[in-house]
Amino acid sequence: MKWFKNRQSGQVLIMALILLAVGSLLVIPLLQHSFTNLGYHRSIECLTLNSYSADAGIEYATAKIYMNPGAYVETPLDESFELNGRTVNTKVKYHGAGVFSVNSTASGGGCGRTKILSFININIGAFAYAVVANNQITVSNAVIDSTPDPGEADIYSNGDISITGMTSLVNGDAFAVGSITKGIEKITGTPTEGADPITMPSVYDQLYKQMAQEGGTHNGDLVYSGGGTYDDVGPLYITGDLEVHPGTTIILGGPLYVVGDVKVNQGHIDGEEHILCEGNVNITGGGYGSENIPVIVAITGYIDLVGPIVDAVVYAPQNYCRVQMCQLFGAMGGIDCIVSNAFVRYAQELHGRMDLPGSELFPLTYSYE
Repeated sequence: MKWFKNRQSGQVLIMALILLAVGSLLVIPLLQHSFTNLGYHRSIECLTLNSYSADAGIEYATAKIYMNPGAYVETPLDESFELNGRTVNTKVKYHGAGVFSVNSTASGGGCGRTKILSFININIGAFAYAVVANNQITVSNAVIDSTPDPGEADIYSNGDISITGMTSLVNGDAFAVGSITKGIEKITGTPTEGADPITMPSVYDQLYKQMAQEGGTHNGDLVYSGGGTYDDVGPLYITGDLEVHPGTTIILGGPLYVVGDVKVNQGHIDGEEHILCEGNVNITGGGYGSENIPVIVAITGYIDLVGPIVDAVVYAPQNYCRVQMCQLFGAMGGIDCIVSNAFVRYAQELHGRMDLPGSELFPLTYSYE
């Protein structure tokens, strides 16, 4: 019996040693696999946080451009901040023609760095209204309508709207933060008093100034006269006035920045480009129903249009915009908008354009490194 018990004990010991050996063979790989999985998930988490942080740098830089693009035309942006335990460095550089590059790098998480490079184009955005004013809209013996389909000529005022005269008509909706003091019955759409204020568009004058200078500088007044057509005018920076004389047409090939006034006397400006001036805009006659409507902005001055026909989107953000004895094909905006003995035809093809007053940013590329 003693021999049998010793034999059993020996068998148990052998089985225990076998199990221990087999267990070691199983446990060690399992532990190694667990550590590998843990490292893998930690690596994925680290790289994900890097990507989120670098993407936040792109968003940050995009917001900075949106708020003040002119600030980074000549002076590149180079800033850093901490996010998700990473250091995020973001850089903005202007490359001309309204294009900025945004470079965002996130590092410091223990898994290298993540770099995102994006190119962004900035344009003046969209006039959604035929007439928009920061103070008051006055309509006197005038018609505001849309073309080619009538009834889409909405107007918006951050103050009051006044409509007088037997022949006056607003063929669309009317919104006033204040009141529609007269002529509410002249509105074919829905009149709304006490509306929320609308944000008046920025003009990005420093950006367009830089874009114009990229095409060269003309010192003094620039006069187009003698009839005929001048093609591909611009981009160009003009230190004096811009004048277009009777029977003469200029077709814009890029933005114009005018230090003085814009004076058009029975001439015509054509092309889906921009003219910005530091002085005033006076246009007598000109257009003839062109589909290539320019944007004309008086940065601080006024805009005065007298017929018979003008094709343009006109905007005076710090002064008045007046249309009288004239058919305006396009749209208008200003501190005060005055439409007198005139016809404003809101061109509905403007809805498809992305370069009208109001601002939007468009990403062109977005790549990881």
